[in-house]
Amino acid sequence: MDNNKNTEVLIIGFGGAGAVAAITAHDAGAKVLIVEKMNKGGGNTNVSLGGFMNFKNFEQGLLYLESLCSKVFRTVDTEMIKKFARACADNKKWIENLGASTHVYGKAAFPSLPGADSVEKRMITGANMTFENSFWNFLRTQVEKRKIPVIYDAAADRLTSDTKGSITGAIIKKDGKELVVKASKAVILTCGGFEYNEWMKKNYLKGYPYYALGTPANTGDGIRMALGVGADLWHTSYISAPLGFKAPEFEAAFIVRHSSNNFIYVDKNGKRFASELTDIHAYNYLVDFFDTQQLDFPRIPCFMIFDETARLAGPVAISSIGYNKNRYKWSKDNSEELKQGWIIAGKTLFELAMKIKIKPDVINETVNRYNRFCLAGKDDDYLRPKDKLAVLKTGPIYAMKLWPCLLNTQGGPRRDQKARVLCTDGKPVPRLYSAGELGSIFGLLYQGGGNLAECLVFGRIAGEEAACEKTREKN
Repeated sequence: MDNNKNTEVLIIGFGGAGAVAAITAHDAGAKVLIVEKMNKGGGNTNVSLGGFMNFKNFEQGLLYLESLCSKVFRTVDTEMIKKFARACADNKKWIENLGASTHVYGKAAFPSLPGADSVEKRMITGANMTFENSFWNFLRTQVEKRKIPVIYDAAADRLTSDTKGSITGAIIKKDGKELVVKASKAVILTCGGFEYNEWMKKNYLKGYPYYALGTPANTGDGIRMALGVGADLWHTSYISAPLGFKAPEFEAAFIVRHSSNNFIYVDKNGKRFASELTDIHAYNYLVDFFDTQQLDFPRIPCFMIFDETARLAGPVAISSIGYNKNRYKWSKDNSEELKQGWIIAGKTLFELAMKIKIKPDVINETVNRYNRFCLAGKDDDYLRPKDKLAVLKTGPIYAMKLWPCLLNTQGGPRRDQKARVLCTDGKPVPRLYSAGELGSIFGLLYQGGGNLAECLVFGRIAGEEAACEKTREKN
């Protein structure tokens, strides 16, 4: 292989954001090259449900985003929120103009916020196959139709720049050799988050360990490369994290979300600590509590306690999302996972407590107290909705150890409304752009479908802006 490649726009990472950026830059007349770390594309886009956020009405969608930001630490300026909202109102149109059809499958994650009625979560209509969801299948096909070249098994190592700090390309490692890729217009970073980088998780997140649900390719490469050229970071402590189970046999974790109401969560001391029900993306806020007396995170890991009714109600793990979706099929009655020791059983609550090393009297009081709330129809401790209260029958009884598990991280190089990566002084790193999960605009609260919306929005913006850069003179 030739150790030098030349293109106009170099895209690092072939997931949703990379595909959209490539399509847009190509259609704007630029010569595009994509490099991908794995042996095939898709990344977290392909192991997600495949849904994206769309606004039925720009003004109401903007109101929702403004409301979302006002509830948490404000780090995104008004003009950027406005641009994002306007583009989200065009997400459906952009996809359908390329030939796809879409349908609504969900709504706002926070329906009490103003403008929530305008939020819809959409999905490309089509079969979600085992190895490829409909969203990724459509984008991949669009890239292939345009004959945009993709180099696989090619991990980006570092960015290159000229004496003025303008990005000139990247050094890519492939087949044990370094490949120099020169980009005469720009580089776009679309290489995901840091779900598999233990050092970054320990430094950026509250609590440990956090396991990951998505692609093992997400090891923080974009953050490392951007820091190497002076970029600023933002939103590094913000994540989307359900609770999940990590089996030692698998690199990725499994999302755990029960189809039955016959369960509760307890901490390592056997005490219940939440209503058990929140938006799937925000379970980390239930468990990242640090006890200053015990000097420990007593809810990492925590336990899901459930009864025989719950075990037979269906799989406790969601099989349609995550890196394991085509690697393992969870049994319908959880019997296989019980045999493998992933689920712990006790003939009595006392026996279960001894197996999971929790004081029997503590967990006994916890379950009895919860059951009293169920019979009374009111959860006095955590206000779990009345229709979600279900008595736990204690023979047999089960436990499963759970950890916060990352669907995605939000942190990365800070970007502006033109998708330009910014330095610590707020000025753009010349000819460097980003899109998608890497440097997401979402902060403390995350709206489901938001990251794929960012792939569409900032992928389009980055592709357009990069294609418009003046071609650098050859050295």
